[in-house]
Amino acid sequence: MKTTVIVPVWNGRPYLESCFTALLAQRTWAGEAPELIAVDNASTDGSADFIAARFPTVRLLRNRTNQGFAGGCNRGLEAAHGELLILLNQDTQVQPGWLNALHAAAADPTAGAIGCKILYPDARTLQHAGATLEWPLGLAHHVGAGELDQGQWDAPREAEFVTGAALALRKDVLARVGPLDEGFWPGYFEDADLCLRIRKAGWRILYAPQAVLLHQESTSVRDAARRAYYYQCGRLRLLLKHLEPARWTEEFTAVERENLPKFVRGQEGFALQLAYSTMMMAAPALLVDVWRADPETIVQVVEALRTFYHLSIEETNRVHAERLAATTPAWRTVSEAPANPQERLRLPLLSDFIFTSKVRGIGPLVESFRRVWYNVAARWGDQHLRLQQDSINAELAEELALLRQQIDLMLAENAKLAATIAQMQQEKTYVDRT
Repeated sequence: MKTTVIVPVWNGRPYLESCFTALLAQRTWAGEAPELIAVDNASTDGSADFIAARFPTVRLLRNRTNQGFAGGCNRGLEAAHGELLILLNQDTQVQPGWLNALHAAAADPTAGAIGCKILYPDARTLQHAGATLEWPLGLAHHVGAGELDQGQWDAPREAEFVTGAALALRKDVLARVGPLDEGFWPGYFEDADLCLRIRKAGWRILYAPQAVLLHQESTSVRDAARRAYYYQCGRLRLLLKHLEPARWTEEFTAVERENLPKFVRGQEGFALQLAYSTMMMAAPALLVDVWRADPETIVQVVEALRTFYHLSIEETNRVHAERLAATTPAWRTVSEAPANPQERLRLPLLSDFIFTSKVRGIGPLVESFRRVWYNVAARWGDQHLRLQQDSINAELAEELALLRQQIDLMLAENAKLAATIAQMQQEKTYVDRT
C-alpha cells in the first residue's frame, strides 16, 4: 500500500529539520519510502525555501495565502498519489516503527481513520491516546493527556475521534466522506468533524499505540486570546454540524448557559463574544446545508447565539466589576485614612486663613487680636473639618488613581484585541479571495 504523508507548514522553520529528517528515515516492511508532501501556507519565515534547499525529495506546494490547517491538508490530499494518506503536523517527530504501525492498523477493512500515541517532547508525558467529545457542549478531551506514559494506553482500541496532528486514512474513505471542512479556519475541530463523518459513513476510528511520535503542540497560533477564539468558533461550528437542531435548542442552550460563567472566568470572555457573533452569521447557511432547517429553527438557533453573546458581555462586565471592587480601599472613616495622604498622593494642603487689617496705627494689634480669638473660638472645629476634608480628598484621589489604572488597562486590552480582530479579518479576507 503506497503511502503519502502530508505536512501543512506555516512559519514552522524551527521544527522542519527534525520533522522531515525523521520522516525520511521511515520505511515500510517492503522497504518502500513514503511520498512526502509539504504544503506551505504562505509562511513569512523562509520555511518553504528551507524545505526546497534542505529536503529536495519532498514535494513542495506553495499556497499564496494561509489556507489554514484544513486548506493546507486538502491541497496536499488533492496532489497525493498514495492509497494510505497521513496528515502530520509540522512540529512533530515520528519515532521508529511509526509508519509500519499505521500500515498494520490500516489493514483492518473497518478502519476509517487511525490515530497515534502522541507524547510531549520529553518522550515520557502523554499528550494524546485518542480523544472524546463532551456532549452537548462539544468540548474536546484527549485521553491520557498529562499522564506519565507507563504503558497504560498501549492497547489498540476504538476512539470517538483522533487528532489531526497525526491522522491516517485510506483514499477510498476520503472519496466517500469528502475532504476536511475548510470552514474550521485556521484550525481546531476539523479533525473531530472528519472523524464524526467517517463514523457516520460506517467506518471505525482506531487508536494505534505502536505508532508513536513527539509533538510540541500549539506552535502555529501562539497568542492565547486568538487561540481561544479559534477554539470556540470550531466548537460551535462542530455543534451546528453534528448536534440536531432540536438538541441544540433543548439541551445545548441550557448547558451552555450553566457553563458560560465558568468559561468567561477562565479568561475566555472576549473570545466567546467574538465566537458567538461570528457563528451567528455562519449558522443559517450551515443549518440549511446540513439539516435542511426551516426558517423557524434557524431563528431559534441564531437567537440562542445572540442571547449567549449578550450573556458573555454581562458576565465579563461582572468580572471586571468584582476585580475593581477587590482593589478599592476598604477604609471609609477619618480614623482609617492613610497616614499623610496629601504627601503620598501629592494633594494640595488646606491652609489657614490669614488675618489682615488696614487700620492705620493699630492694624497689627487688630491682626493679633483676631488670630488669638480665632485660635480660641474656631480653630478646634476648623481642624476637625480640615482632617475630614483631607481624608475625603485622599480617598477620592485613591479611587481616581485606581480608576485611571483600570481605564489604562482596559484601553491597552482593547487596543490589543482590536489589533487581533483586524489581523484575523485581514487573514480571513485573504482566504476568501482565493
